[in-house]
Amino acid sequence: MNKKYEIKLPKLVYVQVMISILIISPLLLALRKDDLFSVIFSTLLLLSILVQVVILMRRILRKNNKLEIKENTIKINQREIPIQKIEKIIIEGYFVQSIGIKLYGSKLVSIDLHFRFKNNEEIHIEELKQWAKMNRLKVTSGKIFRWI
Repeated sequence: MNKKYEIKLPKLVYVQVMISILIISPLLLALRKDDLFSVIFSTLLLLSILVQVVILMRRILRKNNKLEIKENTIKINQREIPIQKIEKIIIEGYFVQSIGIKLYGSKLVSIDLHFRFKNNEEIHIEELKQWAKMNRLKVTSGKIFRWI
């Protein structure tokens, strides 16, 4: 089995960018205070949010979003993952479904392993479930907790 699919980012990524940008404006107001602790804390928080926005924008602007399913591995955007490292596949949502691949040893799903199919979502999700069943991987429905 060797299939290729086009994938895209979950809608949550775009929401996260917008919320991060909205949080920046109150932080800029906090920088105007004379209190040294407030200025240092606000600056550190502002820098961390800017790093988060840059990472997310880099991911949004990436052109080649491809998923390739092979017999014993799955390849997402040039990152190849053997089935031995995959703990489970999580499917979130009902009408607009997104997929997260949780690896052994991690409590959260990496942003690189969280995606949606671009076309024919239901058919591709069924094919992914069949591949997971063939490789004895657990497929669950639920909330995907992820990190950048």
